Amino acid sequence: MATTTRTELQILATTVEGLMDAAASLREDTPTREWLQEIVQRQKFRPAENEVIGFWFARFLTIRNGLWPAIDSVIEALDGKTLPSKEPSDEEMRLFVVGYAAVCLLVGIDRLMLFGVASHSVIQRKLNEEFLELRIPRKQYTYVFEAFVNEKHALALLNAMKFAKKHRKRMLSLSSDPDLAVIVEALPELKKALDPSIKEYFRGAWKYVSHKWRRLGVVSANNVLSSVTESVGRTASEFYQTTNKQVTQDIRDLIIEFLRPGDVIITRHAVALTNLFMPGFWPHAALYIGTPSQRDAYGIEVAEGKLPLWKDDICTLEALKDGVRMRTLDSTLGVDYFAVLRPQVSNDIIAKAIERAIVHEGKGYNFDFDFFSSDRLVCTEVIYRAYDGIGGIEFRLSERAGRKTLSAEELLDFSLDSDSFEPVALFGVAGCEKEIAFGKSVVPLLSASYRKVAT
Repeated sequence: MATTTRTELQILATTVEGLMDAAASLREDTPTREWLQEIVQRQKFRPAENEVIGFWFARFLTIRNGLWPAIDSVIEALDGKTLPSKEPSDEEMRLFVVGYAAVCLLVGIDRLMLFGVASHSVIQRKLNEEFLELRIPRKQYTYVFEAFVNEKHALALLNAMKFAKKHRKRMLSLSSDPDLAVIVEALPELKKALDPSIKEYFRGAWKYVSHKWRRLGVVSANNVLSSVTESVGRTASEFYQTTNKQVTQDIRDLIIEFLRPGDVIITRHAVALTNLFMPGFWPHAALYIGTPSQRDAYGIEVAEGKLPLWKDDICTLEALKDGVRMRTLDSTLGVDYFAVLRPQVSNDIIAKAIERAIVHEGKGYNFDFDFFSSDRLVCTEVIYRAYDGIGGIEFRLSERAGRKTLSAEELLDFSLDSDSFEPVALFGVAGCEKEIAFGKSVVPLLSASYRKVAT
Protein backbone atom coordinates (compact mmCIF):
# COMPACT_ATOMS: atom_id res chain seq x y z
CA MET A 1 0.00 0.00 0.00
CA ALA A 2 1.19 3.51 -0.81
CA THR A 3 2.32 5.35 2.31
CA THR A 4 0.20 8.30 3.36
CA THR A 5 1.75 10.93 5.62
CA ARG A 6 -0.16 12.36 8.55
CA THR A 7 -0.20 15.74 6.82
CA GLU A 8 -1.77 14.20 3.71
CA LEU A 9 -4.42 12.48 5.81
CA GLN A 10 -5.05 15.71 7.72
CA ILE A 11 -5.62 17.57 4.46
CA LEU A 12 -7.92 14.82 3.19
CA ALA A 13 -9.89 14.73 6.46
CA THR A 14 -10.13 18.53 6.56
CA THR A 15 -11.44 18.54 2.99
CA VAL A 16 -14.15 16.02 3.85
CA GLU A 17 -15.06 17.98 6.98
CA GLY A 18 -15.47 21.08 4.85
CA LEU A 19 -17.69 19.18 2.46
CA MET A 20 -19.74 17.90 5.39
CA ASP A 21 -20.32 21.47 6.55
CA ALA A 22 -21.19 22.58 3.03
CA ALA A 23 -23.62 19.66 2.64
CA ALA A 24 -25.30 20.55 5.94
CA SER A 25 -25.73 24.13 4.74
CA LEU A 26 -27.04 22.83 1.41
CA ARG A 27 -29.69 20.81 3.25
CA GLU A 28 -30.73 23.84 5.30
CA ASP A 29 -31.17 25.85 2.12
CA THR A 30 -32.98 23.13 0.19
CA PRO A 31 -36.09 24.54 -1.50
CA THR A 32 -39.16 23.67 0.52
CA ARG A 33 -41.75 21.20 -0.68
CA GLU A 34 -44.34 23.98 -0.79
CA TRP A 35 -42.07 26.18 -2.92
CA LEU A 36 -41.40 23.33 -5.35
CA GLN A 37 -45.06 22.31 -5.45
CA GLU A 38 -46.12 25.81 -6.43
CA ILE A 39 -43.73 25.66 -9.39
CA VAL A 40 -44.96 22.22 -10.38
CA GLN A 41 -48.57 23.38 -10.33
CA ARG A 42 -47.65 26.43 -12.39
CA GLN A 43 -45.53 24.26 -14.72
CA LYS A 44 -42.83 26.91 -15.05
CA PHE A 45 -40.14 28.82 -13.16
CA ARG A 46 -40.26 32.55 -12.68
CA PRO A 47 -36.90 34.38 -13.16
CA ALA A 48 -36.19 34.70 -9.44
CA GLU A 49 -37.05 31.03 -8.91
CA ASN A 50 -34.77 30.07 -11.78
CA GLU A 51 -31.92 31.88 -10.04
CA VAL A 52 -32.60 30.18 -6.71
CA ILE A 53 -32.77 26.65 -8.10
CA GLY A 54 -29.74 27.26 -10.34
CA PHE A 55 -27.56 28.51 -7.51
CA TRP A 56 -28.67 25.68 -5.21
CA PHE A 57 -27.90 23.15 -7.96
CA ALA A 58 -24.48 24.74 -8.54
CA ARG A 59 -23.69 24.31 -4.84
CA PHE A 60 -24.86 20.69 -4.98
CA LEU A 61 -22.69 19.94 -8.01
CA THR A 62 -19.67 21.67 -6.50
CA ILE A 63 -19.92 19.62 -3.30
CA ARG A 64 -20.44 16.46 -5.33
CA ASN A 65 -17.42 17.12 -7.50
CA GLY A 66 -15.38 17.92 -4.42
CA LEU A 67 -16.20 14.51 -2.95
CA TRP A 68 -14.97 12.46 -5.90
CA PRO A 69 -11.33 13.60 -5.71
CA ALA A 70 -11.37 12.79 -1.97
CA ILE A 71 -12.70 9.31 -2.72
CA ASP A 72 -10.12 8.90 -5.49
CA SER A 73 -7.33 9.93 -3.12
CA VAL A 74 -8.34 7.19 -0.68
CA ILE A 75 -8.51 4.60 -3.45
CA GLU A 76 -5.11 5.70 -4.74
CA ALA A 77 -3.62 5.40 -1.24
CA LEU A 78 -5.08 1.88 -1.06
CA ASP A 79 -3.21 0.96 -4.26
CA GLY A 80 -6.26 1.31 -6.46
CA LYS A 81 -8.58 -0.78 -4.29
CA THR A 82 -11.95 0.33 -3.02
CA LEU A 83 -11.45 -1.54 0.27
CA PRO A 84 -8.50 -2.18 2.61
CA SER A 85 -7.10 -5.67 3.09
CA LYS A 86 -9.02 -8.27 5.13
CA GLU A 87 -6.81 -7.51 8.11
CA PRO A 88 -6.39 -3.76 7.67
CA SER A 89 -3.53 -1.81 9.18
CA ASP A 90 -4.18 1.30 11.26
CA GLU A 91 -3.32 3.47 8.27
CA GLU A 92 -5.76 1.57 6.06
CA MET A 93 -8.53 1.93 8.63
CA ARG A 94 -7.99 5.66 8.92
CA LEU A 95 -8.11 6.01 5.15
CA PHE A 96 -11.25 3.89 4.94
CA VAL A 97 -13.04 6.02 7.53
CA VAL A 98 -12.40 9.18 5.49
CA GLY A 99 -13.38 7.51 2.22
CA TYR A 100 -16.47 5.88 3.70
CA ALA A 101 -17.65 9.21 5.11
CA ALA A 102 -17.18 10.80 1.69
CA VAL A 103 -19.18 8.02 0.00
CA CYS A 104 -21.99 8.27 2.56
CA LEU A 105 -22.09 12.03 2.06
CA LEU A 106 -22.17 11.60 -1.72
CA VAL A 107 -25.11 9.20 -1.61
CA GLY A 108 -26.87 11.45 0.88
CA ILE A 109 -26.75 14.59 -1.24
CA ASP A 110 -27.63 12.60 -4.37
CA ARG A 111 -30.74 11.31 -2.64
CA LEU A 112 -31.57 14.84 -1.52
CA MET A 113 -31.38 16.17 -5.06
CA LEU A 114 -32.96 13.21 -6.89
CA PHE A 115 -35.80 12.40 -4.51
CA GLY A 116 -36.16 15.53 -2.41
CA VAL A 117 -35.77 18.37 -4.88
CA ALA A 118 -36.15 16.84 -8.36
CA SER A 119 -39.13 14.66 -7.50
CA HIS A 120 -41.19 15.91 -10.43
CA SER A 121 -40.56 16.06 -14.16
CA VAL A 122 -40.87 19.87 -14.16
CA ILE A 123 -37.91 20.16 -11.77
CA GLN A 124 -35.97 17.42 -13.56
CA ARG A 125 -36.29 19.20 -16.88
CA LYS A 126 -35.13 22.46 -15.31
CA LEU A 127 -32.05 20.82 -13.80
CA ASN A 128 -31.22 19.32 -17.18
CA GLU A 129 -31.09 22.78 -18.74
CA GLU A 130 -27.87 24.68 -19.27
CA PHE A 131 -27.31 27.43 -16.70
CA LEU A 132 -25.00 29.55 -18.78
CA GLU A 133 -24.49 32.19 -16.10
CA LEU A 134 -23.25 29.50 -13.70
CA ARG A 135 -21.41 27.52 -16.38
CA ILE A 136 -23.51 24.44 -15.69
CA PRO A 137 -23.75 22.35 -18.87
CA ARG A 138 -26.88 20.56 -20.01
CA LYS A 139 -27.99 17.15 -18.76
CA GLN A 140 -26.42 17.37 -15.31
CA TYR A 141 -29.52 15.90 -13.67
CA THR A 142 -29.26 12.93 -16.05
CA TYR A 143 -25.55 12.64 -15.32
CA VAL A 144 -26.12 12.35 -11.57
CA PHE A 145 -29.10 10.04 -12.02
CA GLU A 146 -27.16 7.62 -14.22
CA ALA A 147 -24.28 7.49 -11.76
CA PHE A 148 -26.73 6.89 -8.92
CA VAL A 149 -28.16 3.74 -10.52
CA ASN A 150 -24.75 2.50 -11.69
CA GLU A 151 -24.56 -1.20 -10.81
CA LYS A 152 -20.81 -1.05 -10.20
CA HIS A 153 -21.26 1.79 -7.72
CA ALA A 154 -24.02 -0.12 -5.93
CA LEU A 155 -21.82 -3.21 -5.56
CA ALA A 156 -18.91 -1.14 -4.25
CA LEU A 157 -21.23 0.48 -1.70
CA LEU A 158 -22.55 -2.89 -0.58
CA ASN A 159 -19.00 -4.16 -0.02
CA ALA A 160 -18.09 -0.97 1.85
CA MET A 161 -21.13 -1.38 4.11
CA LYS A 162 -20.17 -4.98 4.89
CA PHE A 163 -16.60 -3.93 5.67
CA ALA A 164 -17.80 -1.08 7.90
CA LYS A 165 -20.13 -3.41 9.79
CA LYS A 166 -17.37 -5.95 10.34
CA HIS A 167 -14.89 -3.35 11.58
CA ARG A 168 -17.34 -1.10 13.38
CA LYS A 169 -15.51 -1.17 16.72
CA ARG A 170 -12.18 -0.27 15.18
CA MET A 171 -13.77 2.58 13.30
CA LEU A 172 -15.44 3.93 16.44
CA SER A 173 -12.16 3.67 18.33
CA LEU A 174 -10.77 6.30 15.99
CA SER A 175 -12.98 8.89 17.68
CA SER A 176 -9.93 9.67 19.84
CA ASP A 177 -7.84 10.37 16.74
CA PRO A 178 -7.51 14.18 16.54
CA ASP A 179 -7.56 14.08 12.74
CA LEU A 180 -10.67 11.91 12.47
CA ALA A 181 -12.73 12.72 15.56
CA VAL A 182 -15.21 14.97 13.74
CA ILE A 183 -15.71 12.48 10.92
CA VAL A 184 -16.11 9.45 13.21
CA GLU A 185 -18.66 11.32 15.30
CA ALA A 186 -20.65 12.14 12.16
CA LEU A 187 -20.54 8.63 10.65
CA PRO A 188 -23.70 7.25 12.33
CA GLU A 189 -25.75 10.06 10.82
CA LEU A 190 -23.97 9.98 7.47
CA LYS A 191 -24.47 6.24 7.00
CA LYS A 192 -28.23 6.65 7.24
CA ALA A 193 -28.05 7.60 3.57
CA LEU A 194 -27.20 3.95 2.86
CA ASP A 195 -30.17 2.54 4.79
CA PRO A 196 -32.14 0.41 4.19
CA SER A 197 -29.91 -2.26 2.66
CA ILE A 198 -28.20 -1.15 -0.53
CA LYS A 199 -30.00 -3.77 -2.61
CA GLU A 200 -33.44 -2.60 -1.53
CA TYR A 201 -32.36 1.01 -1.74
CA PHE A 202 -31.21 0.85 -5.34
CA ARG A 203 -34.08 -1.41 -6.41
CA GLY A 204 -36.54 1.15 -5.07
CA ALA A 205 -34.58 4.02 -6.57
CA TRP A 206 -34.56 2.37 -9.98
CA LYS A 207 -38.31 1.75 -9.91
CA TYR A 208 -38.89 5.36 -8.99
CA VAL A 209 -36.68 7.03 -11.56
CA SER A 210 -37.42 4.60 -14.39
CA HIS A 211 -41.11 5.37 -13.95
CA LYS A 212 -40.34 9.07 -14.24
CA TRP A 213 -38.28 8.61 -17.39
CA ARG A 214 -40.88 6.41 -19.05
CA ARG A 215 -43.59 8.93 -18.22
CA LEU A 216 -41.51 11.74 -19.63
CA GLY A 217 -40.80 9.77 -22.76
CA VAL A 218 -37.23 11.09 -22.71
CA VAL A 219 -35.51 7.73 -22.91
CA SER A 220 -36.47 4.13 -22.36
CA ALA A 221 -35.26 2.15 -19.37
CA ASN A 222 -33.15 -0.04 -21.65
CA ASN A 223 -31.45 2.97 -23.16
CA VAL A 224 -30.69 4.35 -19.73
CA LEU A 225 -29.18 1.07 -18.59
CA SER A 226 -27.06 0.77 -21.70
CA SER A 227 -25.73 4.32 -21.43
CA VAL A 228 -24.89 4.51 -17.74
CA THR A 229 -21.84 6.71 -17.41
CA GLU A 230 -18.52 5.18 -16.49
CA SER A 231 -17.79 5.99 -12.85
CA VAL A 232 -18.72 9.65 -12.58
CA GLY A 233 -15.75 11.80 -11.67
CA ARG A 234 -13.60 8.75 -10.93
CA THR A 235 -10.44 10.49 -11.94
CA ALA A 236 -9.58 14.15 -11.97
CA SER A 237 -8.20 13.78 -15.49
CA GLU A 238 -11.76 13.42 -16.74
CA PHE A 239 -12.33 17.02 -15.80
CA TYR A 240 -8.88 18.42 -15.25
CA GLN A 241 -6.28 18.37 -17.99
CA THR A 242 -2.93 18.36 -16.20
CA THR A 243 -0.59 18.01 -19.18
CA ASN A 244 0.20 20.15 -22.24
CA LYS A 245 -0.72 23.36 -20.44
CA GLN A 246 -0.47 26.56 -22.44
CA VAL A 247 1.46 28.24 -19.64
CA THR A 248 4.86 26.67 -20.12
CA GLN A 249 7.84 26.82 -17.81
CA ASP A 250 9.35 29.56 -19.99
CA ILE A 251 6.21 31.64 -19.52
CA ARG A 252 6.30 31.09 -15.76
CA ASP A 253 9.98 32.03 -15.62
CA LEU A 254 9.18 35.25 -17.43
CA ILE A 255 6.20 36.26 -15.31
CA ILE A 256 7.99 35.54 -12.01
CA GLU A 257 10.40 38.33 -12.87
CA PHE A 258 7.44 40.67 -13.37
CA LEU A 259 5.22 39.83 -10.40
CA ARG A 260 5.22 41.95 -7.27
CA PRO A 261 3.89 41.10 -3.80
CA GLY A 262 0.19 41.83 -3.59
CA ASP A 263 -0.56 41.09 -7.24
CA VAL A 264 -3.80 39.20 -7.87
CA ILE A 265 -3.55 36.31 -10.33
CA ILE A 266 -6.76 35.30 -12.14
CA THR A 267 -6.53 31.92 -13.87
CA ARG A 268 -8.37 29.41 -15.99
CA HIS A 269 -7.78 25.83 -17.13
CA ALA A 270 -8.94 24.94 -20.63
CA VAL A 271 -10.52 21.80 -19.14
CA ALA A 272 -11.19 21.69 -15.40
CA LEU A 273 -13.77 21.20 -12.69
CA THR A 274 -13.19 24.81 -11.68
CA ASN A 275 -14.69 25.93 -14.98
CA LEU A 276 -18.00 24.35 -14.02
CA PHE A 277 -20.47 25.85 -11.55
CA MET A 278 -18.50 29.11 -11.38
CA PRO A 279 -19.82 32.15 -13.20
CA GLY A 280 -17.91 33.33 -16.24
CA PHE A 281 -14.90 32.50 -18.37
CA TRP A 282 -12.42 33.33 -15.58
CA PRO A 283 -13.24 31.18 -12.52
CA HIS A 284 -10.26 31.33 -10.13
CA ALA A 285 -8.08 33.79 -8.20
CA ALA A 286 -4.87 33.61 -6.16
CA LEU A 287 -2.76 36.12 -4.26
CA TYR A 288 0.93 36.57 -5.05
CA ILE A 289 2.53 37.02 -1.63
CA GLY A 290 6.10 37.16 -2.93
CA THR A 291 9.28 35.25 -2.31
CA PRO A 292 10.87 35.19 1.17
CA SER A 293 13.34 37.89 0.06
CA GLN A 294 10.48 40.07 -1.25
CA ARG A 295 8.63 39.50 2.01
CA ASP A 296 11.62 40.85 3.92
CA ALA A 297 12.02 43.79 1.51
CA TYR A 298 8.38 44.81 2.03
CA GLY A 299 8.68 44.39 5.78
CA ILE A 300 5.86 41.86 5.88
CA GLU A 301 5.41 40.43 9.37
CA VAL A 302 3.74 37.07 9.91
CA ALA A 303 3.27 34.78 12.88
CA GLU A 304 6.21 32.56 13.76
CA GLY A 305 4.16 29.47 12.97
CA LYS A 306 3.73 30.60 9.34
CA LEU A 307 7.39 31.35 8.64
CA PRO A 308 8.49 27.72 8.13
CA LEU A 309 5.83 27.43 5.41
CA TRP A 310 7.01 30.53 3.56
CA LYS A 311 10.38 29.46 2.22
CA ASP A 312 12.25 28.53 -0.94
CA ASP A 313 9.92 28.86 -3.98
CA ILE A 314 6.67 29.37 -2.05
CA CYS A 315 5.17 32.65 -3.27
CA THR A 316 1.37 32.42 -3.60
CA LEU A 317 -1.58 32.05 -1.25
CA GLU A 318 -4.44 30.16 -2.83
CA ALA A 319 -7.68 28.47 -1.74
CA LEU A 320 -8.23 25.14 -3.47
CA LYS A 321 -10.17 22.04 -2.49
CA ASP A 322 -7.50 21.16 0.09
CA GLY A 323 -7.87 24.53 1.76
CA VAL A 324 -6.08 27.88 1.97
CA ARG A 325 -2.38 27.17 1.56
CA MET A 326 0.90 28.73 0.51
CA ARG A 327 1.94 27.33 -2.85
CA THR A 328 4.56 27.57 -5.54
CA LEU A 329 4.05 29.64 -8.65
CA ASP A 330 4.47 26.46 -10.72
CA SER A 331 1.41 25.10 -8.92
CA THR A 332 -0.69 28.27 -9.21
CA LEU A 333 0.25 28.82 -12.86
CA GLY A 334 -0.11 25.21 -13.96
CA VAL A 335 -2.95 26.56 -16.10
CA ASP A 336 -3.80 27.64 -19.65
CA TYR A 337 -4.74 31.29 -19.11
CA PHE A 338 -3.86 33.96 -16.58
CA ALA A 339 -4.30 37.66 -15.89
CA VAL A 340 -2.41 39.77 -13.37
CA LEU A 341 -4.07 42.63 -11.48
CA ARG A 342 -1.80 45.05 -9.61
CA PRO A 343 -3.10 47.01 -6.60
CA GLN A 344 -2.64 50.75 -6.95
CA VAL A 345 -1.68 51.36 -3.33
CA SER A 346 1.52 51.86 -1.38
CA ASN A 347 3.88 49.07 -0.40
CA ASP A 348 2.84 49.56 3.23
CA ILE A 349 -0.79 48.85 2.32
CA ILE A 350 0.26 45.82 0.28
CA ALA A 351 2.27 44.51 3.22
CA LYS A 352 -0.76 44.94 5.47
CA ALA A 353 -3.00 43.16 2.94
CA ILE A 354 -0.66 40.19 2.75
CA GLU A 355 -0.39 40.02 6.53
CA ARG A 356 -4.20 39.98 6.72
CA ALA A 357 -4.40 37.21 4.14
CA ILE A 358 -1.74 34.99 5.72
CA VAL A 359 -3.82 34.82 8.90
CA HIS A 360 -6.23 32.56 6.98
CA GLU A 361 -3.55 30.08 5.85
CA GLY A 362 -4.48 26.55 6.86
CA LYS A 363 -8.24 27.11 6.86
CA GLY A 364 -10.55 24.83 4.90
CA TYR A 365 -12.11 25.54 1.53
CA ASN A 366 -15.53 27.18 1.50
CA PHE A 367 -17.54 24.81 -0.68
CA ASP A 368 -20.65 26.82 0.14
CA PHE A 369 -19.38 30.10 -1.39
CA ASP A 370 -20.65 32.18 1.51
CA PHE A 371 -18.57 35.21 2.52
CA PHE A 372 -20.46 35.72 5.79
CA SER A 373 -18.22 33.36 7.74
CA SER A 374 -14.41 33.45 7.64
CA ASP A 375 -13.68 30.01 9.07
CA ARG A 376 -13.45 28.61 5.53
CA LEU A 377 -12.55 30.58 2.41
CA VAL A 378 -13.26 30.32 -1.30
CA CYS A 379 -10.52 31.48 -3.71
CA THR A 380 -11.77 35.03 -4.27
CA GLU A 381 -12.41 35.44 -0.56
CA VAL A 382 -8.65 35.35 0.01
CA ILE A 383 -8.41 38.52 -2.09
CA TYR A 384 -11.47 40.05 -0.46
CA ARG A 385 -10.20 39.51 3.08
CA ALA A 386 -6.74 40.78 2.14
CA TYR A 387 -7.76 44.11 0.60
CA ASP A 388 -11.30 45.09 1.48
CA GLY A 389 -11.43 48.17 3.67
CA ILE A 390 -7.80 49.28 3.35
CA GLY A 391 -6.13 51.71 0.96
CA GLY A 392 -9.53 52.98 -0.15
CA ILE A 393 -10.43 49.58 -1.61
CA GLU A 394 -14.02 48.46 -1.12
CA PHE A 395 -15.33 45.45 -2.99
CA ARG A 396 -19.01 45.15 -3.79
CA LEU A 397 -20.35 41.69 -3.04
CA SER A 398 -23.10 40.26 -5.22
CA GLU A 399 -26.08 38.45 -3.75
CA ARG A 400 -26.79 35.09 -5.34
CA ALA A 401 -29.81 33.28 -3.91
CA GLY A 402 -29.23 34.79 -0.50
CA ARG A 403 -25.44 34.39 -0.53
CA LYS A 404 -23.03 37.32 -0.61
CA THR A 405 -20.24 36.37 -3.00
CA LEU A 406 -17.50 37.77 -5.23
CA SER A 407 -16.60 35.99 -8.45
CA ALA A 408 -13.23 36.12 -10.20
CA GLU A 409 -14.80 38.05 -13.07
CA GLU A 410 -16.21 40.58 -10.62
CA LEU A 411 -12.62 41.10 -9.49
CA LEU A 412 -11.74 41.73 -13.13
CA ASP A 413 -14.68 44.12 -13.48
CA PHE A 414 -13.50 45.94 -10.37
CA SER A 415 -10.04 46.27 -11.88
CA LEU A 416 -11.33 47.51 -15.23
CA ASP A 417 -13.89 49.92 -13.79
CA SER A 418 -11.99 51.45 -10.85
CA ASP A 419 -8.59 52.84 -9.98
CA SER A 420 -7.92 50.36 -7.18
CA PHE A 421 -6.31 47.66 -9.36
CA GLU A 422 -4.72 47.78 -12.79
CA PRO A 423 -4.63 44.85 -15.25
CA VAL A 424 -0.90 44.62 -16.06
CA ALA A 425 -0.36 41.24 -17.72
CA LEU A 426 -2.39 38.68 -19.68
CA PHE A 427 -1.72 35.35 -21.34
CA GLY A 428 -3.59 32.68 -23.29
CA VAL A 429 -6.61 34.48 -24.71
CA ALA A 430 -7.08 35.83 -28.23
CA GLY A 431 -4.31 38.28 -29.04
CA CYS A 432 -1.79 36.83 -26.60
CA GLU A 433 -1.96 33.07 -27.14
CA LYS A 434 1.81 32.58 -27.32
CA GLU A 435 3.33 35.56 -25.53
CA ILE A 436 2.44 37.52 -22.42
CA ALA A 437 0.73 40.83 -23.12
CA PHE A 438 1.93 43.77 -21.05
CA GLY A 439 1.08 47.44 -20.97
CA LYS A 440 -1.72 49.17 -22.84
CA SER A 441 -2.74 46.09 -24.83
CA VAL A 442 -3.87 44.23 -21.70
CA VAL A 443 -7.14 46.07 -21.02
CA PRO A 444 -8.82 45.59 -24.43
CA LEU A 445 -7.68 41.96 -24.69
CA LEU A 446 -8.82 41.17 -21.16
CA SER A 447 -12.18 42.87 -21.66
CA ALA A 448 -12.75 40.97 -24.92
CA SER A 449 -11.96 37.64 -23.22
CA TYR A 450 -15.13 37.65 -21.11
CA ARG A 451 -17.25 40.75 -21.65
CA LYS A 452 -19.93 40.47 -24.32
CA VAL A 453 -20.13 43.37 -26.71
CA ALA A 454 -23.66 44.71 -27.14
CA THR A 455 -24.96 44.43 -30.69
